[in-house]
Amino acid sequence: MTSNVRKRGYLLYNPHAGSAVSPEWWVGKIVHKLCGSGYEVATIATTPETDTQEILDFLQNGADLLVATGGDGTIRIALEAASLAPTRVPVGIVPAGTGNQLARNLGLYDENLLSDPLDKAVDTLVNGKPFTMDLGIMNGHRFAVAAGVGPMSDAILMPEHHNKVNWKMLAYAGSLVHTLAQAPLLMRVTIDQEETVTVAAAGVFVTNIADLGIGLLSESARLDDGILDLCVLKPKEFHDYLEMGFRFAGGLGGEQDAPYYVKKVTRSVKLEVVPVSRHSSLIDKTWRRFKNSFGFYEKPPLVINKEATAMIDGDACGTTPMTIEVAPRAVTVMVPKEFPILID
Repeated sequence: MTSNVRKRGYLLYNPHAGSAVSPEWWVGKIVHKLCGSGYEVATIATTPETDTQEILDFLQNGADLLVATGGDGTIRIALEAASLAPTRVPVGIVPAGTGNQLARNLGLYDENLLSDPLDKAVDTLVNGKPFTMDLGIMNGHRFAVAAGVGPMSDAILMPEHHNKVNWKMLAYAGSLVHTLAQAPLLMRVTIDQEETVTVAAAGVFVTNIADLGIGLLSESARLDDGILDLCVLKPKEFHDYLEMGFRFAGGLGGEQDAPYYVKKVTRSVKLEVVPVSRHSSLIDKTWRRFKNSFGFYEKPPLVINKEATAMIDGDACGTTPMTIEVAPRAVTVMVPKEFPILID
């Protein structure tokens, strides 16, 4: 006897995602796929005011699948809501943003000129397998990709929507090079409440993924290992900025060595801005060096920073200090059948 009971699915989508040209086309494609697989689907279009609680309200009465379509920011809200729901709801991810870093690390996103890059992700919604992954928690807000602070973190927040639509990842390359004119931050970093270091950096990131787009963090890094990676970016020369910017823009991280310092975080990390620093930007240093060569000595300017903007998954989220913890295996996502999963 065939059951007439249909599964309940919700489709959360960002109509203004970075690569969204005709959102009604890919939303219709997803709904058609799910309805053909036994789902009854309700769609939820996000706005700048959409938050986790709004999505949680939809999940209170239970759901069989939550699909998140958009960039890393939209996907972050869906994953946070699913991880806090009263019953575990698997999340299907359809990357329609600019960076799509989580989707790349989950094997959901293929940039192939001969095929639609969303096809694989849409097929995974009904033909994939569940994978339970970690999330990070920054000052109470959950993230899937990375939390960051500093000029290079600010560069991720900088590009305007129209530039992301027109230039894709190259919009980020330009903003990363723009950080040449910004002074590095002097940060106090406390790791697992045991080790404290002070470092001047262009960016400090705590990541949950193995490849942030500018290099492989660690061959052992996994989304389900219960560990986050602390990454300190300290470019020294102009070509370092150019290399990182265009590697990020082209998604050329891959097997190359990451051009920064990485340390494992098993429990928590705290990031604080040291209020006074005499460090200045690379452009300032080069200009003073040029003037000093002609006998015009100039004292480095005093840069005072009391706090800095905190970033999670491409969106601004308050300011420092940032306390970041790992939430092991906090949410279930759908991944391609070939995606490697550890056996407990």
